[in-house]
Amino acid sequence: AQIVFNAAMRKKLSYCISCGSGTNLQAGHFYPVSTHEGLRFDEDNVWPECCRCNCFNEGHLISYAENLPDVIGKERFEALKARAAEYKRNGKKWSRSEIEEIIEKYS
Repeated sequence: AQIVFNAAMRKKLSYCISCGSGTNLQAGHFYPVSTHEGLRFDEDNVWPECCRCNCFNEGHLISYAENLPDVIGKERFEALKARAAEYKRNGKKWSRSEIEEIIEKYS
């Protein structure tokens, strides 16, 4: 599921949401999976990021946070923040049927 989802997310923009680079794009999570498992497959949470920003630039989230509301709108950004708070409090365990739906949707 992660492979097909990430492949789809890398195609949403032709550039890195954090720095604008158009090379070596990966699926960058605004809220990290390590603390927000429920947002792993959230389309508003995952956008193309270059390898440098996604893996090596600790400050990338500053520009990600500045640019994301412009891309998805302030209302969706606020809703994403609310979902992040909810999942951080309550966690998330993906069911087999949810994973299968994700694979089907993004394949």
